[in-house]
Amino acid sequence: MTLNKIMVPLDGSQLAEMALPIAVSLAEKSGAVLCLVTVAGGKPGDLSYDDSELYLEEVSGSFRQSGLDSCFHVGTGAAADTIVQVVEEEQVDLIVMTTRGRSGIARGILGSVTDAVISEVSIPVYVVRSDNAKNAETNLDTDSSIIVPLDGSELAETALDTAILFAQSALSPIYLLRVIDENASVESKDVAGTYLDRLSEKLAKQKVLAIPELMCGHAGESIIRSMNRRPGSVVVMTTRGAGGLTRWMRGSVADWLIHRAPGPIMIVSPRQHALLGSVIH
Repeated sequence: MTLNKIMVPLDGSQLAEMALPIAVSLAEKSGAVLCLVTVAGGKPGDLSYDDSELYLEEVSGSFRQSGLDSCFHVGTGAAADTIVQVVEEEQVDLIVMTTRGRSGIARGILGSVTDAVISEVSIPVYVVRSDNAKNAETNLDTDSSIIVPLDGSELAETALDTAILFAQSALSPIYLLRVIDENASVESKDVAGTYLDRLSEKLAKQKVLAIPELMCGHAGESIIRSMNRRPGSVVVMTTRGAGGLTRWMRGSVADWLIHRAPGPIMIVSPRQHALLGSVIH
């Protein structure tokens, strides 16, 4: 996976625009083109098609002045359908969006538009809560850490390919987090520890520092504890597979986590694994 095009869905609100500095920072580091998308005239109060074009032209023009390449698209149908269509047409590699906005295009994670997009696209979606957005653009700097929650399944491991890309780019360590039940047996803990050690050795061959981290308790709360230990960290995780939720994701952990985590969450689709294969197996 490489970053050649980064999409930011916008609805004209300041909340949705909070994703822009993050996308700009990533584009500056990778040389990617910024692709802006919005939907015109779908609901009362929405911009007209012409006004939407002027809005995106103004936003993209500011990027060109700073030396970044950009493009924009205005759709007229359903927001999720427009996003998915542009992802395919423009061969977008990453979507960056906030969890709230004036309209459905940037609304809550795992609900409505965002859930539909995550279910349909085969690329990662970098999701930032609006109250964390001002600090999130620094979360992929060289001092940041990347946390990958794992449940022992190959579907959960799909997130590692994306994590490796960002770790190599930012020279960041990857924390391989496995959360098990508080009442787990010693044997179960040993098995989980061996699993993490095996993955760590595989990632070392990719010249990535991977640090095993075994925790006991609630999955979401454990992930937040891991993030709090490493201010500025980013969680990269898989949400769905062809057969439904991965084992560790049952109970809407992703939804719970994104509304409580102190930093951004990058959602990776297992569809990417099916299309591109994995670099660790």
